[in-house]
Amino acid sequence: MYYIIFKGIKMIFIGFFLLIVVVVISLNLYNHSNLDKIEDYLNKSNCLTYTYSKGSYKALCEDNLIEVSNSFTVDVEKNSKITKYEEIKDIKIKDLKIIINNEHILEFKHDEDVNSFYKKLEEKLNK
Repeated sequence: MYYIIFKGIKMIFIGFFLLIVVVVISLNLYNHSNLDKIEDYLNKSNCLTYTYSKGSYKALCEDNLIEVSNSFTVDVEKNSKITKYEEIKDIKIKDLKIIINNEHILEFKHDEDVNSFYKKLEEKLNK
């Protein structure tokens, strides 16, 4: 009798584990699809330099800076923050963040990412 109960519990545990695996794989595929949509949008916007950090893409495009947030449903028009280079008057780095005009904040995970993006942004602004 205990053998049958143990076998039933074991089958429920295996089924529950498989359900979790299927959900995780599905969400990962869905997220990858979102990232592809964002990258296509950036490529169509003539963005040659972009990086993904802290849940958003930061891109240096031909005429502007674009930040596109990644979310469960991606609407690139709604999730985008576009700043024209001529509107940028002040940029500074503080605590892994680039602060633009004391209002727009680009967040990064690593020092090398923020420094690299900052240098490229300065080059764009000095052209």
